[in-house]
Amino acid sequence: MVEASNTLKVFHYLSGYGRFVKAMTVNEWEEKVLNHIDKLRDELVKLCQDLIKIPSWDRKTRGEAEVAYCVGKTLATRGIQTEYFESHPNIENLVATWEVNKGKRILFNGHVDVVPPGEDWTVDPFAARIRDDRIYGRGAVDMKGGIACQAIAISALYDLEVPLMGTLILNAVGDEERQGKLGTMWCIDNIWEKINADAAIVAEPSGIGQLGFAVNIGEKGPIWVKVTTKGEKAHGSIPGAGKNAISMMLKLLQALLDDKPPTIPPPITREAIINQLAASLNIDPQLMNSFIHQGDEPNPISAGIEGLTTTTMNIGTITGGVAANVVPDRCETQIDFRILPGQQPHEMIDFIQAHAEQLGMSEICKIEIIESFTGNSIRNFEHNKFVTTVFNASNEIAGPSVHFLLPFATDGRLLRKAGIESTVAYGPGNMTFAHIADEYVPIDDLLKVTKVFAISTIRYLGLKK
Repeated sequence: MVEASNTLKVFHYLSGYGRFVKAMTVNEWEEKVLNHIDKLRDELVKLCQDLIKIPSWDRKTRGEAEVAYCVGKTLATRGIQTEYFESHPNIENLVATWEVNKGKRILFNGHVDVVPPGEDWTVDPFAARIRDDRIYGRGAVDMKGGIACQAIAISALYDLEVPLMGTLILNAVGDEERQGKLGTMWCIDNIWEKINADAAIVAEPSGIGQLGFAVNIGEKGPIWVKVTTKGEKAHGSIPGAGKNAISMMLKLLQALLDDKPPTIPPPITREAIINQLAASLNIDPQLMNSFIHQGDEPNPISAGIEGLTTTTMNIGTITGGVAANVVPDRCETQIDFRILPGQQPHEMIDFIQAHAEQLGMSEICKIEIIESFTGNSIRNFEHNKFVTTVFNASNEIAGPSVHFLLPFATDGRLLRKAGIESTVAYGPGNMTFAHIADEYVPIDDLLKVTKVFAISTIRYLGLKK
């Protein structure tokens, strides 16, 4: 996960409301696999712990390569083909392939790198301690827990020699937290024939508290823009003798806030999200809507839904001036836009430029893109066979689930852009626990998600008769 979002915390406000679990119907093979995954619980937990114990945030070390080898060893000892591809002296991208029969191909994708541990931990971030049936450590949620689930799901299917009609591929990559240029993007550019598939699961955390899990069908694109206004210095005692760059910037920012950035219809509408939340909680949609919009002031829940269904703008930094008694001749601000799939970065530039021109500031206002990713999503996801397969398995095994559009970037955007449109993000742990101190993943989540991966594989690829 390139970046976590606090807006997802809004769904914790729904904790304590009623839930229902759809009855599960399984065939003989599925029942065998589910039982076998329960038997592999200890191996699953140990693998997750082993991965966490390898620090993999500093590219000056071999951490990312060592995590990839650790994942690969679990599969190679069973006889599954494993290959490693070096994209950097300390990064080895793993490709493990199990071709059972000719047919469709499913790609399991996960990143082995993590963000730095940071401060304020109450446990050792690399000890992988278990407390209250949770595994703590940097990367537990984002996303070594997810990779462990993928590896054990493949292992369970392989152990039982399930006669799948197709191929399973696990691609454990580095560099995702740095935008994926030496990980998934490198694999797409250099070994595409080995990872190309009909569908893919990126094992990012997708738990949303009491609502179960989200099957994420796409993501918004972050656009980071730097805006600079140029003024003229003067003594602070005679402000009219200069041109105050900060004052000009404030006028521009207020105009942007009053207007709001351009947006387009989202892949998942506000109404659809409310209906899904209501269904997950087994309550009436109108009651759900009333709960979300209670009171006159905006609340975290309504703000969260707005963040998932509209283009958003956040003024993140503003700097300018050298002293209180000097009219500032320069002011700089950085703005974070999150655009919907189908929008382009230049639309945000045009939005700012239009307001600068209206204010007569176009000559003294410089607008630059610092970083940008376009978002994407699965078209007609409601009718996509793979999305439906994962969604139904999640409902049956993990509990009430919803479709979601992520407000942050994952490697899923790269796979969809490369041609694997049927790429979903789904994995163990709560999305809001990524990148924080005392990061943890519940062991129960690991088991549920491993089962979802395995059952989804059986149903999507089919079985040889």
